[in-house]
Amino acid sequence: MTVLGGLLRVFLCPGLLSALFLGLLVRGLATWLGLGARGRPAPPPWRPLQEVFSLAGKPPPPGPQPAVWPGLAGLVALSWATALLPWPGWGKPAELPGDLILYLVLLAVPPLSRLLAAGLSAYLPAVLGLRRQAPIELARLFPLFLTVTALPLATGQATLAGQMSPTLEHALLSLATAALLLVLLPWPLWDRDEHDAPLTGLGGKPLAVFRALEAMELAAHLGLVAVVLRAGAFLPPHLDGLEVVVALTAGMLTLAFLEPGRRFLLPEVARRYTRWALPAAALVAFLGWWLR
Repeated sequence: MTVLGGLLRVFLCPGLLSALFLGLLVRGLATWLGLGARGRPAPPPWRPLQEVFSLAGKPPPPGPQPAVWPGLAGLVALSWATALLPWPGWGKPAELPGDLILYLVLLAVPPLSRLLAAGLSAYLPAVLGLRRQAPIELARLFPLFLTVTALPLATGQATLAGQMSPTLEHALLSLATAALLLVLLPWPLWDRDEHDAPLTGLGGKPLAVFRALEAMELAAHLGLVAVVLRAGAFLPPHLDGLEVVVALTAGMLTLAFLEPGRRFLLPEVARRYTRWALPAAALVAFLGWWLR
């Protein structure tokens, strides 16, 4: 690939701009569908996109804004990560190019960026929110990393490649891995301007950076689900792109189900991650090793 082609992947498709649009669209559709199905007033599906543009047009709060730099670092990391994803027409549809460890490191940048931004904030409620948010951010990362290792263990390599034989066991492993990744979507992390929230005190352009980061994080996770579905030889190999449609639809439905119009207690969510998501991820990783 030429240097120009690599830059287009990082900044255009399937990197920064396309991932940002997909993340905002899926989030908006999920909120619209989830609230509408419950008979509650629902904002239009394009509301997240409007919010990002509206915030980007507002000046930042007065004073220095050191918290924005971790958000920008997260955008760079996720642009790189989504550029690695094999969207249709961008390389082998069954393989995540490069070392899987690199992708996991890039996927860990957004939660660490939020925590670092809260730590750098001069606003006391944001620092207090760091104590509330840190357990759930970390509790979500551990099962995520374990889940993603299942298919590389099954293939005996450090890349998510589709070298698995199309057996029923491998198809079931792929489905279990994809289901766990959907459960681990960043659905409780859509931080709003609440008291004692990690991004409290941010406004205008700095807050727009973190809204964009949240959307790209969602797109990166859904892209990983698409790779897992293809790598498990579950979908027909001649229908390139079907795994992307399935991943986006499943992600939207998952978020819609978890969008009841009420707030989940963050300690309760953290306990769910550690008490059942973590053992389930360990079991799926073990199955990947056993099927090798």
